[in-house]
Amino acid sequence: MKKNYTKIVLDLLLAITFVLLMNPRVLDGLRFHEIAGLVIGVAILVHIGLNYQWVINTTKKIMDPKLPNKTRFSYLLNVLLLISMAAVIITGILISRVVLPSLAIEGNHTIRELHGFSADATLALVGLHVGVHWQWVMSICKKAFKTKEGKFRKGVIASVVLSLAILAGGIQWFASTAIPSNGEFAPKQMQQSEQSSNTGTTGSSTSNQGTANKDFRDEKFHGKEGHGGSSNPFLVVLNYFAIWAAIIIPTYYLEKRILRNKRKLRRVHPQTS
Repeated sequence: MKKNYTKIVLDLLLAITFVLLMNPRVLDGLRFHEIAGLVIGVAILVHIGLNYQWVINTTKKIMDPKLPNKTRFSYLLNVLLLISMAAVIITGILISRVVLPSLAIEGNHTIRELHGFSADATLALVGLHVGVHWQWVMSICKKAFKTKEGKFRKGVIASVVLSLAILAGGIQWFASTAIPSNGEFAPKQMQQSEQSSNTGTTGSSTSNQGTANKDFRDEKFHGKEGHGGSSNPFLVVLNYFAIWAAIIIPTYYLEKRILRNKRKLRRVHPQTS
């Protein structure tokens, strides 16, 4: 049971971190974006390690016709999720500007677009993954917050509320003290034009830089790097959790309907021994 609680906490932290990465302007900009992206890569390996036994057993039985369709679908979903996350991390390294700039491929817009597409695909796959396992998530939460007699565990609830408050306070403090570098988001062509103009007319370059900084503050540099929207971390989390909810809820109820129809068929056509 403690292992399940560990997985729930780890997955929640992964979810919050991942949605914060969907907007690279959050907190201190690309520095947080790239460092947290690498941390998520390590956390995913831990997640796989916690589910190692299930992965091995399911891989051995994947061709077995007796394997439940839900298990087979979940396995395929996990494979796709692993591929998309690997694509996000690898393409992120190839366009890195802060952590691993020596490995970056300059001016490759295809890799940048692939990074954005794989991030969006991962967002959708995570929603499906949680939706398929939502009943398990709710059962673990009920056992964590309620006793066998149905009473709430006040100590556990207080600990969770306190932990969330500390996490929210830490994010707020980090967001208020971090100073993002606007130049990290400026396109390379703009940076080069500013450098070349600095050798000529100083007044013109100052004007261009002021315009660029103003556009950054007004969030005109959207595209694949920013996904648009506010850079407030709490609004970013709320926005992407709402997107997940729009995927999780119909997935959960669709699964319930499929299971209900299967039970009806079994009652109408019982298997003969």
